[in-house]
Amino acid sequence: MSTEPLPGPHQDIEYLSLPRFNRSLDFDFTVNEETYNATVSYALTYAPDETTWPVLVFFNGLGGHRLIAALIEGIVREHGVQVLTIDKHGAGESKVVNLPKNTPFPLEARTRFMHTGLLAVLARHNITQFAVLSHSNGLYYALYSLLNLPPSITPLSWTLTGPFVPPSISGSASLRFASMLPAALPNSLGTILQAAPALGAAVNWSGGILSTSAGLFSGANKYDEESDTKGFLDRHIGPSLRSEAMRRGLAESKISMGQEAVFSLHGGEPAADSDSANCIWGIGPGSTDGDILKGAFERIAERYLHPSCPPGIQLSVNVVYGAADGMVPKQGRNWLRELLETTGLIGEGDKRAWIEIPDAGHDDILFLEEVVGCILRRVIG
Repeated sequence: MSTEPLPGPHQDIEYLSLPRFNRSLDFDFTVNEETYNATVSYALTYAPDETTWPVLVFFNGLGGHRLIAALIEGIVREHGVQVLTIDKHGAGESKVVNLPKNTPFPLEARTRFMHTGLLAVLARHNITQFAVLSHSNGLYYALYSLLNLPPSITPLSWTLTGPFVPPSISGSASLRFASMLPAALPNSLGTILQAAPALGAAVNWSGGILSTSAGLFSGANKYDEESDTKGFLDRHIGPSLRSEAMRRGLAESKISMGQEAVFSLHGGEPAADSDSANCIWGIGPGSTDGDILKGAFERIAERYLHPSCPPGIQLSVNVVYGAADGMVPKQGRNWLRELLETTGLIGEGDKRAWIEIPDAGHDDILFLEEVVGCILRRVIG
């Protein structure tokens, strides 16, 4: 659907420095009742001049970074879709600029920061409707935004890939151990990993350019050799660019990744700077992780599936997991599926709304042609 020949595979490192992958925008943000200057960095992929392509807003995972847009731009161009993805606080240029040094950025402000930045970016580009993609712990950011969008903005669909279910629900032994670490640990990835080496495996929450699963960045994608589950990176991005994207992402995201690890593992705990009934994730009250998520999805269903919604505007939801996802064991996946079916967000037993890809891991699914292609076809209708 692109109006000019698709380049590729890209080899020039400068491709990652193109302005569309390194945008930024200033906005005002409130912390502890004080308003500060803030900046959000983001990427908005190619679209031909004077042409409106549908937009997919991508809430990336733990180590997610805007440069994933460069890696997937080839396949989204093939489908005539633009992807918008935003760096979380502490990654890239996303930060509160003049926050006093003795004032740490609150974990409970992370979802609100991304949401506020997203609204500013949407307004800048005159985007009023879009599809939603969330990966891993991007689930919590998507939930927050969907619950707080103004009526003038319409989300048309929501695809959840590898949605992160906390270990209190999923039963993940390694993450349950990691969750015993105090939330007060310094928000530095290096410090956290030194304190708990078992958490090293959790870096694969990254979902995005920081994934090391399946050798995606060495060019050894095992799925490329299988016709029914092949990857698409080799078609558009050379191995050197993948490595450079990972290097830049790591360099720009170390602080954010540490904060995200604590945010994910302790997100169901009460927020410190607001009503104690609300949790660090910012998605509502509840005495347990399960209660909080249940309430949030019930409010999503009430808002977007209500009979008063105009025809064709009701939110379409589907989920994709890797069947070999070690981050979210089967117990957690079954719990989430039952919740989504109970709330009516997906149909009971609907094989199109709930898909598990054989042999695929937590992050593999983001780079599979069959998965990404299906998501993009849903975006264009």
